[in-house]
Amino acid sequence: MPPMDENFELKKLTQAELNDIIRKHQMFLAARPGGARAVVRDMNLSDLSFVGQNLSQSDFTGCIMAGADLTNASFESATLFGCDLKGAKLNNCRLVRADLRGADVDEADLKKADLSGADLREGRTILKRKINKENGPYNEASEAGIVQFAGSDLTDAILTGANAVSADFSDAILQNANLQGANLKGAVLRGADMSNADFRSANLQNADFSFAVLTGASMEGADQSGANFTLTLTGDAVGADIAEMDMTLDELVLKHMQWVATGGRQGVQLTLDTVDLRRGVNLSAKRLTAIRANKSTFAEMDLRGIEMQGANLDASDFRKCRMNQADLRGSRFRGCLFNRAVLRESDFNPLAIRRRDGEGHYHLPCRFENAWLRHADFSGSRMMEAVFTDADLTAADFSDCDLRKADFRGANLHNVKFENALLEDALFDDGKAPQSA
Repeated sequence: MPPMDENFELKKLTQAELNDIIRKHQMFLAARPGGARAVVRDMNLSDLSFVGQNLSQSDFTGCIMAGADLTNASFESATLFGCDLKGAKLNNCRLVRADLRGADVDEADLKKADLSGADLREGRTILKRKINKENGPYNEASEAGIVQFAGSDLTDAILTGANAVSADFSDAILQNANLQGANLKGAVLRGADMSNADFRSANLQNADFSFAVLTGASMEGADQSGANFTLTLTGDAVGADIAEMDMTLDELVLKHMQWVATGGRQGVQLTLDTVDLRRGVNLSAKRLTAIRANKSTFAEMDLRGIEMQGANLDASDFRKCRMNQADLRGSRFRGCLFNRAVLRESDFNPLAIRRRDGEGHYHLPCRFENAWLRHADFSGSRMMEAVFTDADLTAADFSDCDLRKADFRGANLHNVKFENALLEDALFDDGKAPQSA
């Protein structure tokens, strides 16, 4: 354990030093003379490569491995207690029965990783003294606490029998993950994407699944007592099912397009409040100007190229929608769910509306007040004057967006990307504006 001097910083190992430790560990596993088990504690191994190496039974307690590449490596029965693995690459990494108590695996890539029988419980007996600001992003001493997988990609990961009591999987991607028999008691899976995940016979007592996506997930035999499923998306219809309405969605859309083309003289405006549209027709590239669909479900639908200018869509669900190159000028999305939606190169600019007296136009901006837009991808979109007050924009991507005069006051801007965005005259809370604003 490192000394408790506040100026202490973890020693940084070079790749050559790590390679020598790995070489001796291979000799140890093969019971060859001169071998030595890898016991590397409280070291800075950030950004180093472990690709394809066998480090079974090794001990890396308290190490910083942020950004390290562990692709195809084996850490079976290894000790990674209290390790910092933020942003690490763990594709196809073998972590069977590994001790990951208190580890921080935020935003890491664990696609196809095998964590069968891994210990992912809380850990509280290690002091992590991190490197100073001059040498990296860490400057706090902290005890190892709840295991953090927030925002990580665990697509196709194997967590059968894993002990993940109270672990934090907020906003993680667990598509097709195998969690059979896992102990997830009290785990936080808020906003996670668990499409087609297998939770059979798992312990889900008091787990938090609020805002999560569980379409196609299996939960036979799982203990769900006390679990929170608020606003969880499943395959069950939310409200009225479009497939069971008197008219087909195709017929309703045709009447609406006629209503738009004739300025309301013919046809009927499309009104779909509290309707689940997921079992309807493909709406990509459809012209649905001025529709009303408040509290409706569009989640996971293909809406690429759709035209929904001036639409009223408050409190609707657009989670995981594909809405690239859509025309959504002047539409209202207050209180909507857009978590992990893809809206690249879309038009959210104000809609110019002619005044009734014929004297010019007024601008109708897009409104996202109190909306959830966590991990949404708006890159390359036009969003002048858009209103994001009190919205949750955690990890949203606004790279290359035109956000001039947009209003971000009261919004959660944690880890938001504004690279190359136009932010002239945009409004932010004091001290919250990005440097480019």
